[in-house]
Amino acid sequence: MFDRALIVEDLDEPREWLAELLPQALPSVRQVDTVATLGQARERMREYAYGLALVDWGLPDGTSESLIRELVAARAGAVVIVATIHDDDTHVFPALRAGAQGYILKSQPGVVVISQLRRIEMGEPALSPSIALRVLRHFHATPARIDTPRIDTARSVGLDGEPLKQLTDREIDVLRLIAKGYKAPEVAPLLGITAHTVSSYVRDIYRKLGISSRAEAAMEAAKRGLVA
Repeated sequence: MFDRALIVEDLDEPREWLAELLPQALPSVRQVDTVATLGQARERMREYAYGLALVDWGLPDGTSESLIRELVAARAGAVVIVATIHDDDTHVFPALRAGAQGYILKSQPGVVVISQLRRIEMGEPALSPSIALRVLRHFHATPARIDTPRIDTARSVGLDGEPLKQLTDREIDVLRLIAKGYKAPEVAPLLGITAHTVSSYVRDIYRKLGISSRAEAAMEAAKRGLVA
């Protein structure tokens, strides 16, 4: 079905992991091209129109929203799957609106990701279960909920309009994951950093937010719309 695929992921470990999983899920994929930025992806697209692409949402030179549109427009029937750690509305729905046919979470075990990718061959969207539920809840919501103004966490603004107290983008990623219950050794491979570095980020987050426990971190993350 797909003889060649593109993976757009800026972190080495997740990029290699996805490149290994993809042919296992879809044996027809004989060549996997990998890049780390939007610019590199567009260079590859000048040489080849990909029928299948796995793209991270947040990349060093921007979000992949426009890239998803370009990939879909470049080849009829192209399938673009977002592979990311973000599972909130402010990431999921812009990706789907841009034309992504799937949305999977890199925090899942490899065997689960393979199972989700295999759905592509059956003409089904590759969706993590939590994402599928989020989409259903969105369309089952009341009109008032649907009309709620969009919150842009990429700009580090919370549900109450309060800035995230100068947290960096990476600190926001760490806060989101520890709020979901991940420990430092579990967060590290998801973000492509060491557990020691994660611990340093956690200390900085606690200091900036004036908190001292994982429970408080979860409350702060929920307050700012980073987790459901």
